[in-house]
Amino acid sequence: MRYPAHGANPATLYQALQLEMPAQVIDLSENVNFLGPPASFSNVWAALFEQIAMYPHEDAEPLHGELALHHHIAKEHIVIGNGAAEILMAIAKRYTKKTVIIIEPSFSEYRRTLLQQQAIIQSVAVEELISYALPMEQLKQAMASAKAVYICNPNNPTGVVTPKHQLIELLKHGQQVGCDVVVDEAFMDWTDEAQSVIDLVASFTNLTVLRSMTKMYSMAGVRLGYALTQQAADIKQELPHWNVSAAAIALGIQALQEGDFCESSRQQARAMRVNMVNWLKARGCAVTNSETNYVAFRLPSEYDATEFYFSLLKEGIVLRHTQNFLGMDGQWFRLALKEQHKMTAFQQAMERFF
Repeated sequence: MRYPAHGANPATLYQALQLEMPAQVIDLSENVNFLGPPASFSNVWAALFEQIAMYPHEDAEPLHGELALHHHIAKEHIVIGNGAAEILMAIAKRYTKKTVIIIEPSFSEYRRTLLQQQAIIQSVAVEELISYALPMEQLKQAMASAKAVYICNPNNPTGVVTPKHQLIELLKHGQQVGCDVVVDEAFMDWTDEAQSVIDLVASFTNLTVLRSMTKMYSMAGVRLGYALTQQAADIKQELPHWNVSAAAIALGIQALQEGDFCESSRQQARAMRVNMVNWLKARGCAVTNSETNYVAFRLPSEYDATEFYFSLLKEGIVLRHTQNFLGMDGQWFRLALKEQHKMTAFQQAMERFF
């Protein structure tokens, strides 16, 4: 049985698992903002019709400049892509046939893009998933013979945030042993940003920070992401011309004006997360210390995880499986925080299973 590598696209999941898909499906496997795009996007979208026939700016201006102002960083340290996934593919080319460390469990695209470049992957697993504490000494030892280490912060799938001081420690060690540190901050805007390392880009030549605009602003269908690094020019050389569409540029600029929308999203996600974590723990589940718009949980030991997963699928409720997350091995589930009626449907289905 082959599980799809990602969440979202429920039809693909049901087909792969040879299950009949219910007429109504609640997809809790993807982490896009349940509020949808900011309302102002509709105004921007209508105006984009005039740009359909024109090539976008090769450097994604004026978004490029706006991101520099937004993050207080030099323009030459920013490269924009057709989603963070495209940037990951370009970054991986820097490590062709080199040893790269991935801290596990983590986002599956790191491994996929690195293997495409014949990189030698060394997995370093965290010992305890609830707090996702990094094994610092083990990491430092591994970095001595590696070209790069990939860190997802906040982590996907657990939602746990790694403290900034630990990343600084790894960056300094990386300088000494010649190891890059790639920090994926795709979900950092769901936090207060206090642990972001973007402000360190100017100080560390071995740092690359990846950001996605598709999660918070519900832009998954548009595709927009970027990297902040002193190696931006080298990464851009690996990307095609005009890789960022006019629609993505315009919506990205508007997104940077949506501070109130972001804060409202964070507040609602925080309240929902507290309620869901308490509910799951009250039923004996182990739950990660997430700070994002999703949590990961494990059933009490007396229940079978696979049976639970399929029982919910038959009711039209899709969780993110963890079959391809090293160290979780299908025993955990990632649960996106969505509208209340969807959360209630999940809870009711789980109660029926129990």
